[in-house]
Amino acid sequence: MDNKLYEEIKKLTKGIVVYDLLILLGLAITFNLNKQMVLGLVFGTLIAVLNLKLLAITINKTVSMPSTKAQIYSSSQYLIRMAIMAVVLFVSAKAPHLNIIGTAIGLLSTKFVILTQKLLIEKVKRKEA
Repeated sequence: MDNKLYEEIKKLTKGIVVYDLLILLGLAITFNLNKQMVLGLVFGTLIAVLNLKLLAITINKTVSMPSTKAQIYSSSQYLIRMAIMAVVLFVSAKAPHLNIIGTAIGLLSTKFVILTQKLLIEKVKRKEA
């Protein structure tokens, strides 16, 4: 894997851990912190990080392919990642020891961290200009 891509994944993973800690703190403050919620959050977060790494691998491989092959490959990998998310949500809904809302929050962690980092970077750039 490309070194720059690896560093970006590492930075996002750290952000996801901070995000989870903030969610846990918020749950503790609102008295909604229970074992099922924590397990769901951890489960969703682990799958989100796995999906992020799978995406990085897909991007890394796709760059060196011809355009038609790259499109087919990236589309199939996208479907696989979405199927993984569907299975995770299904398992979370059926398992009594997992909270589906906690799992969904964990699965969305990557998106929230990327958006937050982008907003912070843009805010810093505006102050510099």
